[in-house]
Amino acid sequence: MKKFELMDSIMSNYCIIVNTVSTCRDLWDMFFGQLEKHYPNNTVYVFTDDGNGIPAAYRVIRYNKKDNFRTQYLSCLKSVKEDFLLYLNEDYILYDDVKADVMNEYLSILAQDGALSFIRLTRGANCTSVPYKGRDDLYYLDNRAECFFSQTTTIWKRAALEKIHELGPDLHIAGQRTKLQFEVEANKVCAALDMQGLVSHHHEPKRGIVHYDSLVFPYVATALVKGKWNLGEYEKELLPLLAAYRIDYKKRGSA
Repeated sequence: MKKFELMDSIMSNYCIIVNTVSTCRDLWDMFFGQLEKHYPNNTVYVFTDDGNGIPAAYRVIRYNKKDNFRTQYLSCLKSVKEDFLLYLNEDYILYDDVKADVMNEYLSILAQDGALSFIRLTRGANCTSVPYKGRDDLYYLDNRAECFFSQTTTIWKRAALEKIHELGPDLHIAGQRTKLQFEVEANKVCAALDMQGLVSHHHEPKRGIVHYDSLVFPYVATALVKGKWNLGEYEKELLPLLAAYRIDYKKRGSA
């Protein structure tokens, strides 16, 4: 198969998944507006408890709000047919164009390397100094260390993400109803499966305590902190967008 034919085949098997909840409906105009502006023409699924207000072009998959996060996400993921997906939450607001050519390159790498499960687009606490095949923009993560599994922007093989949720404990994502969190406990599943994952890092500047900016996928990570607008870290990016989308940030407050 020729290179361009291979890429066409991969792209036809790629989608974006947005996980959200109706209590964050006030973010939807901004999130979807910026997604269309900076990364258009993709198949988009939206996992939510209530699809009222989601753009008609997107594929809404509803979950039961009473379920824990793990069950919510897994039940929705079962309805996704594409083999490759980009994981997003509704407060990951794009503020510049996505480098689609690099995204396509990463997709090609993920599709052709059977050992890899994902490529994360934002560097966090878990990042080794071991490059992927001598590259200076992709580095291995340590699957025995914390934050190997993370709810950051990540290109996943759907089967790998589905397996983590199938084998992981039925917990909420942020420790609600119990002190345990799915995002933390899922690391044990990944280690047991000996999953391999990479992180994209182009030596971007650090933003806050742990995360770095993303050259490939320039987004606010994250726009909300405990339900309040994250102006402490992203005032420059968020204030113009809040004004453009006529959102009164004082209703939520700022962090």
